[in-house]
Amino acid sequence: MKTLFLKLIIFLLAIIWISSCDQTRFRNKGNQLFGENPYLATTNYTSKEVPEGYAEIQIDSALANNFVVNTKYHTTDDKILKVEKNKLGEIHKTVYKEFHSDLSVYYKNNLVLKKRVEKDTFNIKDNPMLEAAFMQSFKLNEIASTTNEVVFSVTFYNPSAENYIDYEFVVDKIGDYYIRKV
Repeated sequence: MKTLFLKLIIFLLAIIWISSCDQTRFRNKGNQLFGENPYLATTNYTSKEVPEGYAEIQIDSALANNFVVNTKYHTTDDKILKVEKNKLGEIHKTVYKEFHSDLSVYYKNNLVLKKRVEKDTFNIKDNPMLEAAFMQSFKLNEIASTTNEVVFSVTFYNPSAENYIDYEFVVDKIGDYYIRKV
Protein backbone atom coordinates (compact mmCIF):
# COMPACT_ATOMS: atom_id res chain seq x y z
CA MET A 1 0.00 0.00 0.00
CA LYS A 2 2.87 2.34 0.85
CA THR A 3 4.50 1.77 -2.57
CA LEU A 4 1.19 2.32 -4.35
CA PHE A 5 0.71 5.59 -2.44
CA LEU A 6 4.32 6.61 -3.29
CA LYS A 7 3.81 5.77 -6.97
CA LEU A 8 0.58 7.78 -7.02
CA ILE A 9 2.32 10.84 -5.51
CA ILE A 10 5.21 10.59 -8.02
CA PHE A 11 2.70 10.23 -10.85
CA LEU A 12 0.75 13.33 -9.70
CA LEU A 13 3.96 15.36 -9.34
CA ALA A 14 4.99 14.35 -12.87
CA ILE A 15 1.59 15.45 -14.23
CA ILE A 16 1.85 18.80 -12.44
CA TRP A 17 5.42 19.32 -13.70
CA ILE A 18 4.49 18.51 -17.33
CA SER A 19 1.36 20.67 -17.28
CA SER A 20 3.28 23.65 -15.87
CA CYS A 21 5.71 23.66 -18.83
CA ASP A 22 4.93 26.67 -21.06
CA GLN A 23 6.64 25.17 -24.16
CA THR A 24 9.23 27.98 -24.19
CA ARG A 25 12.09 25.55 -24.49
CA PHE A 26 10.49 23.87 -27.49
CA ARG A 27 9.70 27.17 -29.25
CA ASN A 28 13.27 28.40 -28.84
CA LYS A 29 14.61 25.17 -30.28
CA GLY A 30 12.63 25.91 -33.44
CA ASN A 31 14.42 29.25 -33.90
CA GLN A 32 17.76 27.49 -33.93
CA LEU A 33 16.88 26.25 -37.41
CA PHE A 34 17.65 29.75 -38.69
CA GLY A 35 21.20 29.79 -37.34
CA GLU A 36 22.54 32.81 -35.56
CA ASN A 37 19.71 35.06 -36.77
CA PRO A 38 16.40 33.96 -35.18
CA TYR A 39 14.94 37.22 -36.55
CA LEU A 40 14.47 35.38 -39.87
CA ALA A 41 11.91 33.10 -38.25
CA THR A 42 9.44 36.00 -38.20
CA THR A 43 10.63 37.83 -41.34
CA ASN A 44 8.79 37.92 -44.64
CA TYR A 45 11.35 37.33 -47.42
CA THR A 46 10.62 38.07 -51.09
CA SER A 47 12.91 37.87 -54.08
CA LYS A 48 12.42 38.83 -57.71
CA GLU A 49 14.61 38.80 -60.78
CA VAL A 50 14.57 41.51 -63.45
CA PRO A 51 14.01 40.30 -66.12
CA GLU A 52 12.58 37.00 -64.93
CA GLY A 53 14.17 34.94 -67.68
CA TYR A 54 16.30 35.32 -70.77
CA ALA A 55 15.51 38.47 -72.76
CA GLU A 56 16.72 39.23 -76.27
CA ILE A 57 16.06 42.04 -78.74
CA GLN A 58 17.53 41.66 -82.20
CA ILE A 59 17.29 44.52 -84.70
CA ASP A 60 18.65 44.85 -88.26
CA SER A 61 18.67 48.39 -89.67
CA ALA A 62 19.64 49.71 -93.08
CA LEU A 63 20.34 53.44 -93.08
CA ALA A 64 20.34 55.88 -95.99
CA ASN A 65 24.01 56.74 -95.28
CA ASN A 66 25.21 53.30 -96.54
CA PHE A 67 25.44 51.81 -93.01
CA VAL A 68 23.77 48.53 -92.13
CA VAL A 69 23.60 47.70 -88.44
CA ASN A 70 22.79 44.42 -86.67
CA THR A 71 22.32 44.53 -82.90
CA LYS A 72 21.49 41.69 -80.56
CA TYR A 73 20.80 43.08 -77.10
CA HIS A 74 20.37 40.32 -74.52
CA THR A 75 20.74 39.29 -70.88
CA THR A 76 23.67 37.38 -69.52
CA ASP A 77 24.17 35.39 -66.35
CA ASP A 78 27.81 36.47 -66.12
CA LYS A 79 27.13 39.57 -64.05
CA ILE A 80 24.21 39.93 -61.68
CA LEU A 81 23.63 43.01 -59.56
CA LYS A 82 21.67 42.77 -56.31
CA VAL A 83 19.77 45.42 -54.43
CA GLU A 84 18.32 44.58 -51.03
CA LYS A 85 15.78 46.71 -49.23
CA ASN A 86 15.19 45.86 -45.60
CA LYS A 87 12.20 46.98 -43.57
CA LEU A 88 11.04 45.88 -40.17
CA GLY A 89 9.90 42.29 -40.55
CA GLU A 90 10.49 42.24 -44.34
CA ILE A 91 13.43 41.66 -46.66
CA HIS A 92 12.92 42.46 -50.35
CA LYS A 93 15.65 41.40 -52.72
CA THR A 94 15.74 42.39 -56.39
CA VAL A 95 18.27 40.79 -58.71
CA TYR A 96 19.06 42.77 -61.86
CA LYS A 97 20.63 40.81 -64.70
CA GLU A 98 23.40 42.38 -66.74
CA PHE A 99 22.82 43.09 -70.43
CA HIS A 100 25.20 43.41 -73.34
CA SER A 101 24.88 43.91 -77.06
CA ASP A 102 26.51 42.02 -79.91
CA LEU A 103 27.03 44.64 -82.60
CA SER A 104 27.88 44.31 -86.31
CA VAL A 105 28.31 47.43 -88.42
CA TYR A 106 28.59 47.30 -92.21
CA TYR A 107 29.52 50.21 -94.46
CA LYS A 108 28.86 49.77 -98.19
CA ASN A 109 28.37 46.02 -97.64
CA ASN A 110 31.76 45.62 -95.89
CA LEU A 111 31.96 44.58 -92.26
CA VAL A 112 33.80 47.38 -90.46
CA LEU A 113 33.09 46.47 -86.81
CA LYS A 114 32.00 43.34 -84.98
CA LYS A 115 32.07 43.85 -81.22
CA ARG A 116 30.40 42.81 -78.00
CA VAL A 117 29.47 46.03 -76.21
CA GLU A 118 29.15 45.58 -72.46
CA LYS A 119 29.56 47.66 -69.35
CA ASP A 120 33.33 47.11 -69.25
CA THR A 121 33.59 48.83 -72.64
CA PHE A 122 32.63 52.10 -70.92
CA ASN A 123 35.68 52.65 -68.65
CA ILE A 124 33.84 52.01 -65.40
CA LYS A 125 36.90 52.77 -63.25
CA ASP A 126 36.41 56.49 -63.90
CA ASN A 127 32.79 56.43 -62.76
CA PRO A 128 31.83 54.63 -59.52
CA MET A 129 28.13 55.17 -60.29
CA LEU A 130 28.54 53.09 -63.44
CA GLU A 131 30.14 50.25 -61.50
CA ALA A 132 26.84 49.54 -59.69
CA ALA A 133 24.72 50.05 -62.83
CA PHE A 134 23.52 47.78 -65.60
CA MET A 135 22.99 48.50 -69.31
CA GLN A 136 19.29 49.28 -69.62
CA SER A 137 19.16 50.02 -73.33
CA PHE A 138 21.33 49.94 -76.44
CA LYS A 139 19.67 51.37 -79.53
CA LEU A 140 20.48 52.97 -82.83
CA ASN A 141 20.11 56.75 -82.90
CA GLU A 142 19.24 57.40 -86.55
CA ILE A 143 18.78 61.15 -86.04
CA ALA A 144 22.31 61.66 -84.63
CA SER A 145 23.93 59.44 -87.28
CA THR A 146 25.68 61.26 -90.14
CA THR A 147 27.09 60.22 -93.52
CA ASN A 148 30.43 59.34 -91.90
CA GLU A 149 29.33 57.71 -88.64
CA VAL A 150 26.56 55.79 -86.97
CA VAL A 151 25.51 56.61 -83.40
CA PHE A 152 24.05 54.34 -80.72
CA SER A 153 22.37 55.59 -77.55
CA VAL A 154 23.35 53.61 -74.47
CA THR A 155 21.59 54.03 -71.13
CA PHE A 156 22.80 52.59 -67.84
CA TYR A 157 20.64 52.43 -64.71
CA ASN A 158 21.95 52.36 -61.15
CA PRO A 159 19.14 50.86 -59.03
CA SER A 160 20.80 51.69 -55.70
CA ALA A 161 21.05 55.40 -56.47
CA GLU A 162 18.02 55.37 -58.83
CA ASN A 163 20.15 57.23 -61.37
CA TYR A 164 20.46 57.03 -65.17
CA ILE A 165 23.74 57.48 -67.04
CA ASP A 166 23.64 58.13 -70.81
CA TYR A 167 26.38 57.59 -73.38
CA GLU A 168 26.73 57.58 -77.14
CA PHE A 169 28.67 54.81 -78.84
CA VAL A 170 29.87 56.21 -82.18
CA VAL A 171 31.26 54.10 -85.06
CA ASP A 172 32.79 55.68 -88.17
CA LYS A 173 32.90 54.22 -91.69
CA ILE A 174 36.31 52.53 -91.21
CA GLY A 175 35.21 50.77 -87.99
CA ASP A 176 36.86 52.96 -85.37
CA TYR A 177 34.65 53.77 -82.42
CA TYR A 178 34.62 56.15 -79.50
CA ILE A 179 32.37 56.80 -76.55
CA ARG A 180 31.04 60.13 -75.38
CA LYS A 181 28.99 60.94 -72.31
CA VAL A 182 25.72 62.72 -72.97
